[in-house]
Amino acid sequence: MEPAARLTPCNTLAEVFAGVESGVLDSGVVPVENSLAGSVGETYDLLLTHTLTVTGEVTIAVEHCLMALPGVELSDVKRVISHPQALAQCDEYLAQLRAQSVPYWDTAASARLIRETGATDAAAVASRRAADLHGLRILAERIQSNRENFTRFYRVERTHRPAGSRNRTVFAIGLPHVPGSLFMALASLSCRGINLTKIESRPVRRDPWQYVFFLEFEGHVDDWKVKSAMDELRAKTTMLRVFGSFSLEG
Repeated sequence: MEPAARLTPCNTLAEVFAGVESGVLDSGVVPVENSLAGSVGETYDLLLTHTLTVTGEVTIAVEHCLMALPGVELSDVKRVISHPQALAQCDEYLAQLRAQSVPYWDTAASARLIRETGATDAAAVASRRAADLHGLRILAERIQSNRENFTRFYRVERTHRPAGSRNRTVFAIGLPHVPGSLFMALASLSCRGINLTKIESRPVRRDPWQYVFFLEFEGHVDDWKVKSAMDELRAKTTMLRVFGSFSLEG
């Protein structure tokens, strides 16, 4: 999103949100959805518990590589280390390899672990960039089971960014537990010609069997028809929270 930015790795998504909210970080980039595994629930939960604004998005193709220390051959690999999602996305290849899958907290960190421990019986699943950074040899490329594998990320910041010619809005609503409440809420968008692009439900913590709905639509909160829809939604919902409107051009 910001080619000239200085990158600061974080161990958890919560650390990213806390870093941006405290001002230690100017921006954070967090995964929100994978084309195969679906939505990242933790990101949605953190949006609710922090005051940050979604100011952009980017979609990146996921291409996993198997990497190890120089001199290590494929036949030497007895353990494969990576994030559980990456291991799951490479399940067909790893099943043929017949090596033990070892979950780790991050793909790039698993590559660094191989380098730091000097393990000659292990390999990591990570990106080509991670192999370059940590001086590892790529044993196999594009090992993901499905080549149509993409992850979408949000940029989160403390401030807003200007609208563009094409925009997207991210928000959440709570609904009364009565018949047709979701239908009536969605009608506020539909009757104004606002195109809904995503809807996701998440359970409400400390309130079993209650849910918050996260939605995305095409448009900006400064558009007159969006303002009108939001005014109507406030009367139909128990909670409405706009996380941000942002340009899809960057």
